[in-house]
Amino acid sequence: MAASAVKVAVRVRPFNNREREEGAELCVDMKGNMTKVWNREQGTSREFFFDYSYWSHDGSREDPETGVLTKDGPGSRYADQQMVFNDIGIGVLDNAWEGYHCCLFAYGQTGSGKSYSMVGYGNNKGIIPIACEEIFRRINDRASPYIECKVAASMLEIYNEQVQDLLQPPQNRVKGGLKIREDPKRGVFVEDQTEEVCTSYEEISAVLDKGNKSRTVAATQMNATSSRAHTVLTISFTQIFYDEETGKPLNRKQSNINLVDLAGSERASKTGATGDRLQEGSNINKSLSTLGKVITSLAKRSSGQLGKGEVIPYRESKLTRILQNALGGNSMTTMIAAISPATFNYDETMSTLRYADAVKSIKNAAVINETPQEKLIRELKEENERLKAMIEGKYVQASPGAEVIRMDEETKKEYEKQIEELRKAKEEAEKTWQDRLRDHGSKPHIVAPVQQEPEKITKPHLSNLNEDPLLSGYIKHQFKPGRNVIGKKNPSSPPGIIIEGLGVGIDHCVVIYENDEYKIIPSQDPNLKTMLNGKILTEETVLNHQDRIRFGNHNYFLFIDPEELGGAPFDWEKAVNEANEEQVKVLLGHQDEEIKAKEEEMRKKLEAEWEEARKKMDEERMQLEKLIKSKKNEDSATQKALADKEAELKARQRAMEEEIREKEIKMKQHEEERNALERLKKMLTNAIQQINEANERAVVLGKNALFQPELYREADPGRTGVGTGLTSTKVRIRVTYPGLSDDFQIKWPLEKLEARLVDMQEICNQLSLGADPSEIDIGYDPFSDKLDSLGDTYRLIGYAYVYLDVIYHLLSLDEDFIPIIDDRGSRRGSLRVAVEPGLEGASPSDFDNLKELAGKQLNLAVSISEAVDVPDAFSTGIFCKYRLDMVSEEEFSTEKCMETTTNPHFNYLKTHNIDLTTEIAEKFLNHALAIAVYGDITQEMKQRELNKLKANVNKAIVKTGINLNPGMANLDIEEELGAELFDPKSPQGFSKMASSPGKSSALQEELMRKEEEIRALKAELAKRSGGEVIIVNQADNTPAVKVQTVKRGSCACLIF
Repeated sequence: MAASAVKVAVRVRPFNNREREEGAELCVDMKGNMTKVWNREQGTSREFFFDYSYWSHDGSREDPETGVLTKDGPGSRYADQQMVFNDIGIGVLDNAWEGYHCCLFAYGQTGSGKSYSMVGYGNNKGIIPIACEEIFRRINDRASPYIECKVAASMLEIYNEQVQDLLQPPQNRVKGGLKIREDPKRGVFVEDQTEEVCTSYEEISAVLDKGNKSRTVAATQMNATSSRAHTVLTISFTQIFYDEETGKPLNRKQSNINLVDLAGSERASKTGATGDRLQEGSNINKSLSTLGKVITSLAKRSSGQLGKGEVIPYRESKLTRILQNALGGNSMTTMIAAISPATFNYDETMSTLRYADAVKSIKNAAVINETPQEKLIRELKEENERLKAMIEGKYVQASPGAEVIRMDEETKKEYEKQIEELRKAKEEAEKTWQDRLRDHGSKPHIVAPVQQEPEKITKPHLSNLNEDPLLSGYIKHQFKPGRNVIGKKNPSSPPGIIIEGLGVGIDHCVVIYENDEYKIIPSQDPNLKTMLNGKILTEETVLNHQDRIRFGNHNYFLFIDPEELGGAPFDWEKAVNEANEEQVKVLLGHQDEEIKAKEEEMRKKLEAEWEEARKKMDEERMQLEKLIKSKKNEDSATQKALADKEAELKARQRAMEEEIREKEIKMKQHEEERNALERLKKMLTNAIQQINEANERAVVLGKNALFQPELYREADPGRTGVGTGLTSTKVRIRVTYPGLSDDFQIKWPLEKLEARLVDMQEICNQLSLGADPSEIDIGYDPFSDKLDSLGDTYRLIGYAYVYLDVIYHLLSLDEDFIPIIDDRGSRRGSLRVAVEPGLEGASPSDFDNLKELAGKQLNLAVSISEAVDVPDAFSTGIFCKYRLDMVSEEEFSTEKCMETTTNPHFNYLKTHNIDLTTEIAEKFLNHALAIAVYGDITQEMKQRELNKLKANVNKAIVKTGINLNPGMANLDIEEELGAELFDPKSPQGFSKMASSPGKSSALQEELMRKEEEIRALKAELAKRSGGEVIIVNQADNTPAVKVQTVKRGSCACLIF
């Protein structure tokens, strides 16, 4: 048994294109095995020490012929792919050759370079392909007739807590995923996974391509991005050793090499993966959260801090079950932590390094993997040889340093007896081995043949784009001459090109291939959207090389003409940004163009002023030099005049240098604003992608929920006050339901919607597999919050910011009405506040500023008398809260005004005794007293809105038969809101549906009919440019209900 710690390597990548465009700054450095990270804003840094620290940020050059990246000189510290493999990969293979199980897993945020280290790109091969080549090179070099080597490969994906076999097509996979089993001999393994025998590097490479293609197809169909899934490639390496005399199998070593690519680690940090239990059942985050708990527990065990009765929580997720051998078990394990060098990824980088720091303390207990019989045969043979040597009269030394003895006749007979017994035991063991081989041969494992690499496509075709660059280009669709229908499967009229996924319909669009020209024609159905180069396709259009096409909600493809020359490459991120550009502009306005224009204007102006100042400085420097030379030959009066002139010139030069510095600071501020805009655009693009998907799934599942993006400003209560500019602007999700008041607001952070999308997908997947709607149960409703969490309707109305620079100068802030500003920058009333400084035994007027009072006590009186013009919707139980952030974190609060009024009175007065220091005194110059104002809606409104929300949930249950939120489905709707809501003849009503168990087919037919009705209504809406839309009751053509204003280009989805 070999006890070894997990080896940990950290690798930092170069800036990517987006980071360079946004002007990212470096926050990482490496020296030897030390990795240092610093936070410029906070002025802090931290050092970590690992087995390897690989600097791959800069210092490289690309070979013009091969494209391989290597060091750009002898002094470069660049770590190339071969260096990483030599340090890590060779050790993994050496351990495998010894018979140990091995595991190499990559961890880091999405886009940090995990896949580059593991797989590589182009000719810069990663650890996996180099290791595969090395395996077969070693096998061929050994070439011994008495050693047989077998290699087999399998590939798994863990998504949504389901283990799927990537070597099986999606339609052939086991519903609910493969099972994980545990065996005393095999350890933890996945039952019924496909293993493909490989006899060359080309075959194992084909297996990897096959798995990646299968992964891409499945991800496209279910809109599962690569950063949400974990991938495990297992290479099973078996060595069988034969007896040179008998030719019979003597020993066998079997090693599993597990190469694991984990989901993006930012998903772990967003959910508190250090051990907090998730609240909403997101299984993707659950895997990473449990992994964090396992690592923490193993680190405690290694340091002896694991509590009595505390167990390692391997069984809490499928990922940690599969990694059980690798973490604390029978395996030689190595971790690669990939990090970003950019400052705005500092939090994710620190999270990854903390993980890596915990992992390096984990101890594994690896053993050589050979069967008991084979081990016994080997030991018997060794013992047999030793005894033979003794019988032949050779000297025997019991142990080092012991006396050498010669064997007598009696001892010789005893050993001959033992040899005979050992011979019989050896034959029995060999017989057992033969029987086991025959048993194995009678039930051969049928292995699917490795697919040959397809021929290179030479004609124009569609090629997929994927979030993971390594999965882009795996799906290719060629066109036949004439009409090519694109859409999802349709048994009655199969399309020429099948594309599955959210928002893709039957006969989604058509491509006509005639006269070497490819024309794309969109569907007339407004719900079947096709986007070309970021614009919704509305008419027949000719396709050109590298056109970006989006089918439905998320299927991105490039039109590739192999005969055309390259051009600028397009990846998934660029295509997504382009597709959502219009919606981002609707939300941000023209700030992007304005900032760029202003920045360009400032840059030109600064350059001109700098050039002019430089010329002046050169002229004045020359004058100074002349003055200095002339002073030697002048009298004292002239020398004094010249000295005064010299001082004047130097002062002017310093003033010009200071002016230039100030302009450079302004330029940098504008640059920060531009960087903030780029970050905001990225957040909005991500939010819009998720919102569109959530709204589509809400329609499919009959949910009366509408998700919309909303910009808000994050307040900075303790420092400069109200958030200003783009640096403090954030994105969140507003969730609305039909009939709910705008004052009853439900808002989600982006991470919450992202986590819930996984479960929305799971519900749709279960329905698509024919599950009975009444039996679907994931534990909660991902489209709404639990009722008890919505009962607390207290809202932050806004902040009143009292700037304290006047207090620094020991002046009183007389009672005045301070505006209350909400998180969207709007005024929400005023707060009457006064602040007065005081001193014990002295008058503030005796001092100029607070710094002169260092070591003394300041008595700061804060008065909050009343608020006026507070919004009527939140005029119940109003109160105020604040803290003196420059002194402590303690919060102070007024009493609640128990009456319902828009002009509440508080009559609050509090004197704070502050022990002044120079540091505290200076904080008064740039800090604000941020007084938060809170209010609640009336109890009547709260109950009314909650009843409406319950009614919406119940309507969805009746409509689809899916009850995902039992806690909200017990309201008698007819009693609360009137029986007309369920009357099929009612203007607001809808037909009841038979949803009893066993009638899912009837339900699906009804859903299809309703979907057609919705499409017809949407088609009518699409003809309108906007304004109020009237839904007409089909019974008597009377207006039924008004729908809110609809704008073209909006990412919101109408719900009926």
